[in-house]
Amino acid sequence: MRVQLQQAYCLHARRYRESSRIVEMLTPEHGLVSCLGHSSKKKNSSVDLLFTPLLISWSGRGELFTLTHVESISAKQFTTSEVSIMGMYLNELILKLVPKSSPSKEIFDLYGNVIELLEKGDNQEKILRLFEIELLELVGHGLSLDKEVDHETPIHEDSFYRYDVGLGPARIQHENTAWNVIKGATLIGLQSPLSMDASCLSEAKRLMRGIINWHLDSRPLHSREILQFMQA
Repeated sequence: MRVQLQQAYCLHARRYRESSRIVEMLTPEHGLVSCLGHSSKKKNSSVDLLFTPLLISWSGRGELFTLTHVESISAKQFTTSEVSIMGMYLNELILKLVPKSSPSKEIFDLYGNVIELLEKGDNQEKILRLFEIELLELVGHGLSLDKEVDHETPIHEDSFYRYDVGLGPARIQHENTAWNVIKGATLIGLQSPLSMDASCLSEAKRLMRGIINWHLDSRPLHSREILQFMQA
């Protein structure tokens, strides 16, 4: 199989022997593709141009292809290491939640749009929540944010809810410190993360972390650990 000049983002690269790397590419038409590429010192020929729109070509059969061409469409570099770690967090989520070789232009476009938003440097926590919610929706794990578990009773801003990942939110009488107990105002805010009130951000982050941990079976996200260390 030969595939020519496909749009792509490089999500991860790891060394393979002395002069090669295995790279994980996100593409709109072929989903996640693993390729073997040779390292090079030439400008724009590196196979690990993270967060940069690429055009790539590959050939071969099976699960590991040979990368035959890579070029950047435009130069993109995050201005701070903290934002770069946020970008790596997006990459990890895709690699761990998106099925291999599952085409999705929607996921590809979501990733590109969120990278653009992170580059602008505003409302980064809101942008991460937007990505988490929309990615979960696209991989079949969408959240119920507007109705209680009966799918009829609307969420009330001043009420407290326990969020069951398999069922949705159920109203409770009193607040407690469990990760999945949350105010109605936060659930409502998560329906439009970029417009979320700043007072809801901490709760929203805690809830989304718990939900993602549940879907990952508590497998660690290394980028999250690095970001927490930097912020501390």
